[in-house]
Amino acid sequence: MLRAYRVAAGVALGAAAFLSLPLPALAAPPVAPGGPAPGAADPGATRSWSAWRSDGTAWLAADPADSPPDGSVIGWRFSVSPEGAAGDSPGGELPSFASVCGRDTAASGHKRVAVTVDFGDGDADAYPGDQPPAQGVLRCVAGAEDATTARLLASAAQVRVNDRGDVVSVSGYPMRERGGTELTAAAPAAPDGPSALLIAGGAGALALLTAGAVVATRRRTRAPAEARR
Repeated sequence: MLRAYRVAAGVALGAAAFLSLPLPALAAPPVAPGGPAPGAADPGATRSWSAWRSDGTAWLAADPADSPPDGSVIGWRFSVSPEGAAGDSPGGELPSFASVCGRDTAASGHKRVAVTVDFGDGDADAYPGDQPPAQGVLRCVAGAEDATTARLLASAAQVRVNDRGDVVSVSGYPMRERGGTELTAAAPAAPDGPSALLIAGGAGALALLTAGAVVATRRRTRAPAEARR
């Protein structure tokens, strides 16, 4: 009887001690020595820039080497990307082409594309100690019909790529990616109508013709006058 009483008292004391613990201590997972704190960015996680294309209702993973058609909306996002995964899609409201580029059509042989850039979450995606730009990018860019998703991005921001052609830095972010080469932007659309060189050449030819007509008129006027002398 005494032994049973002692066991019951021990169980009661243990339950009381457990219930007296603060809730955060009960909910917090164990932290491995040297590992990141809960909610902090994992310094060893793989991070990368990923390309996306809107279908009007959601983001779909895209290939940087793809050539989106005129009127497309493309997005880029920097985030933690597990092996074999594309990472997170751009956050915020899905932009529409009309709201970014308006309703004007592209010049012949060219296309216009809306480009948005999301630098990721400063806590979950950024490298430890790094801070993403406070504001993303949202621009309407123009380029040749075969311009790729990566080159259209380079028309909206400064882009660096590694030797495999992967985008490693956009507008200098992340700061630790200082290598690679700068990617050339997509060729801008040429204005409709005759080129400036043709216009200048036509104006020059017209001036020569006008000058020639004036000289010929003066000669015809001078000839009868001299004949009457």
